[in-house]
Amino acid sequence: MSNLTLKKFHLSIVLQMQKVKNKTLCKLILILPFLYFQIIGNAQKVTDSLFLSFQNPPQSAKPRVWWHWMNGNITKDGIRKDLLWMYRAGIGGFQNFDAALATPQIVQKRLIYMTPEWQDAFQFTTRLADSLKLEMAIAGSPGWSESGGPWVNPEDGMKKLVWTETRVQGAATNIRLSKPPGTTGPFQNLPMQAELATTAHQEEGPIFYKDVSVVAYKLPGNDKSLPELKAVVSSSSGNFNLQQLTDGDLATSNLLLSDTTKGYSWIQFQFPQPQTIKAITIVGGGDKGPFGLYGELKDTRSVEVSDDGQSFQWLCYLPAGNVLEQTIDIPVKTAKYFRITFKNPPVPPDLAAMFGIPGIPPPKAPLGTDIAELVLSPASRVHMFEEKAAFVPATDLYEKATPLTTDAVEPNDIIDLTSKLKADGTLNWTAPDGNWNVVRFGYSLLGINNHPASPEATGLEVDKLDPVAIKIISPHI
Repeated sequence: MSNLTLKKFHLSIVLQMQKVKNKTLCKLILILPFLYFQIIGNAQKVTDSLFLSFQNPPQSAKPRVWWHWMNGNITKDGIRKDLLWMYRAGIGGFQNFDAALATPQIVQKRLIYMTPEWQDAFQFTTRLADSLKLEMAIAGSPGWSESGGPWVNPEDGMKKLVWTETRVQGAATNIRLSKPPGTTGPFQNLPMQAELATTAHQEEGPIFYKDVSVVAYKLPGNDKSLPELKAVVSSSSGNFNLQQLTDGDLATSNLLLSDTTKGYSWIQFQFPQPQTIKAITIVGGGDKGPFGLYGELKDTRSVEVSDDGQSFQWLCYLPAGNVLEQTIDIPVKTAKYFRITFKNPPVPPDLAAMFGIPGIPPPKAPLGTDIAELVLSPASRVHMFEEKAAFVPATDLYEKATPLTTDAVEPNDIIDLTSKLKADGTLNWTAPDGNWNVVRFGYSLLGINNHPASPEATGLEVDKLDPVAIKIISPHI
C-alpha cells in the first residue's frame, strides 16, 4: 500500500471515530440534565429528611437539663409551669436535686427537704414528668455531691490524720502524750473554713477523735527546738512570743499589723550565735482563698537574714500553698538574725458580687496578717509535706522535691509504740539513749459537707475509703 493510500485509510478511521464520539457526546448532553435533576432530587430528599429530624428529633436526641430546687422555694404551680415549658421547648428530660446558694425565701412556705409536703411535691413531679414523657434523673444526694446528707453519722464522715509531738531525752519514762485534736476542719485543729457555696452561716462540726498509732524516732543531732537554741522573738507590731509561735495551736493567732509606710511588717528570730536554718513551718499570710482565687502569692512572704540586726539580706520567698500550714525548705543559711516579712495584705476580691450572691457586704481591707505558727528548723524537713500527705491535691511534685540532706531519720531509729499507749495517754516505755520525738497519731473529721444544699438537707460527706461506712450509708443513696 502506497503512502498516500495509507494516509486516506487513517483519515477514514479518524472520521468514523469522531462520528461515534459526537453521537456519544450528544447522548451525554441529553442525559446530563436528567442525571442532574435526579441527583438534586435525591439530595433534596436527604436534606429534607435530615431537616425533618432536626425539627422533630427522637426522644434520645433531645437535650437534658439540670433542674434545681433552690432552698425549698417550691410550689406545685411552679413545678407544673416548669415542666410544661420544658415540654414545649423540646427538652427531653431533667436531673433534679436540692440546692441552695444564699437563696432567699420567695415562696409563702418553704418545702423543707424530705418532709411529707416535700415528698408530695416530688411525687407530683414524677407523675407529671411521666405523663409528658420527660426523662427524670435524681442526684445521689442534695447539693453538688454524691453521698452526703444529715443521715451521715460522724464516725462515717470523711476523715483526716491528726497528731501531737512530744520531745523526750534518753531514759525518760512515764511519758504523757497529749491527745491530738478532735476538731472538725481541714488540718490539725484548724476549724472549718467559710466556703462560698454554703448556706447562711458556717457551723462548727462535731468533736470526733480516734487513736491510730504511736511512733517514736530518734532525732538527728542537729534537730533542736527553738527554745533549746535560745531564740528570742521580736516583731514590728503585735504581741508575739516563742511559746505562742511554736505551741502547735494552729487555730489561735495574733494580728501582725500592716505597716502603711514600709508596705510590709515582720517577725524576727535572734540567736545567741549564728545558727543554720534549713526549713520554716508557717501558718499565716499564705491563704490562696476560695478555689485559689487569690493566686500563688509568691511575693507576699519573704525570709531575710542578718549578722548584725541592722543590715538585712533577702534570702527567699515563702510561697503560698493550698493548706493554711506550709512547711518549706529554704536555701541553707547560717546567720544570727532571721526575719520573716509579710507584705501588707490586699483587699480580698468580692466573691459574693462575682457570683451574684445578694446580701453579703463587700470585704474590707484587712488590718494586718493573722499569724498562728512560725517555726524555724535547723534540720531538714519534707518540703511542703502538707500537700504531699494529700491534705489537698498535690501538683508539680517534681518542683517540690525535698533537697538532699545528711540529717534524715534512720529507718532503724523508728519504733512502733502503739501497744505501749495507756488509756490515760501515758506510755509504758523508757526512752533509749539520745533525743527522741514521740508522735501520737489519730483521726478526726474533715467536715466536708454536701453543698450547696438547703440547711435541712446538709450533712457530712460519707468516707469513701471506709467500706463499713459505705455499707451503712448505701441504703440512703
